[in-house]
Amino acid sequence: MNYEELLEQKTAAKAKTARLPLGNFSKRLIGEKYQNVLDLRPQLFDNIKFRGALDNECDTNPKLRHKNQLHFELDIQDSQHPMLLMEQGNFITLAQLIQEQPAIVAEKGFIDDLISQLLDITEFLHSQQIWHVCFAPQNILIRKGDHAPMLLSHGSFYLGLKKTADMYEGMERFVAPEVLNDGTVDNRCDIFSLGCLIDWIFEMAEIPYAYEKVAKRAQNDKPEGRYQTVADMRKALKRKRDFHKTLLTLVGALVVALLVVGLYFELMPEPTNVEYVKPAPRQATDDLIEDGFDPAELGVVSGDTLIMTEEERRNQAEYEAKAEQIFRKRFTEEADRVLSKIYNNEHMNSSEKKFLSDMSSVNEELLRLQVSIGDEAGISAARSQLIATQIVESLTEQKKKKLQYHGVQK
Repeated sequence: MNYEELLEQKTAAKAKTARLPLGNFSKRLIGEKYQNVLDLRPQLFDNIKFRGALDNECDTNPKLRHKNQLHFELDIQDSQHPMLLMEQGNFITLAQLIQEQPAIVAEKGFIDDLISQLLDITEFLHSQQIWHVCFAPQNILIRKGDHAPMLLSHGSFYLGLKKTADMYEGMERFVAPEVLNDGTVDNRCDIFSLGCLIDWIFEMAEIPYAYEKVAKRAQNDKPEGRYQTVADMRKALKRKRDFHKTLLTLVGALVVALLVVGLYFELMPEPTNVEYVKPAPRQATDDLIEDGFDPAELGVVSGDTLIMTEEERRNQAEYEAKAEQIFRKRFTEEADRVLSKIYNNEHMNSSEKKFLSDMSSVNEELLRLQVSIGDEAGISAARSQLIATQIVESLTEQKKKKLQYHGVQK
């Protein structure tokens, strides 16, 4: 093995190691198989109070039956290298996952599933009078395959130590102030830490409205200003998410209505300003007409010849009705095709910016279709615009009713 290969191997081995509050997590060959192990930090393990707290957690750990709880046992056969032997599985920390795959944050459902499962296990731990204390991304393991978040050790077991803050060196941002100051823990310290985690996840992306509001309150410096229970936090997240969807739906509907109205007035024919003047003074040519001069000789057509007969009016009305019928049929087909581009369940959950952009292009396309089909059918611009507006409004309402839900995301 040359020098470059040796460096590469060491770099790869280092990448597989993660630092957790109690020690370093890695996968190691023990005997004939690889096992997940946590090498305990010597400065902690040498502390008598820490050993007592660790024994207490080792006794409690098997009783914590939850799908997001990792189980372990203490191995001190090698007194120089005490470790926790963990259950089987392929795990990396949340920090490592996002560092390796930053785009995973944008995958549909990833953030919602992650937060939902963390809220579930936190609520379960609270029912057992246990608090995780630090939801740092380095202290959350992710199971490869289904990306389920898994928790290992919980901070409330170690509050009796004088140097509790030393366990969370580099992770202080995710620990509530009261824990670092005097070691006080309750439901609200975990709520604070979860709020910090939400902020960290969205550092490189725009945070959704619901998560932004919930995370802000959860991180209040004073415990009484936060959510009091995980259930309260979960309800607030759902309520704000539903409110935002409803708000965006109303805004979207208003935008459509304004665009349709704007389209209507844009195509309305402009009124012609008629200037009335006094009759010109009587000229000598008027005398010629009275003397029997025939204006037809000069190509002047009598007004009587412009009067349509009853049959001609009837034929004209039939022609206009047929033209409108053709226009209605063709424009309805085309408008239905165009509106289907944006009124569908997938598109209505896109970003607000993209929705408004697509809506603008759709309205421009509808306008072009109205003008071109109206010209081909031979009806006036004003008439075609009025019919087109009625068709667009009717189709829009029909499509909204067919949607399972609709509302653009911020």
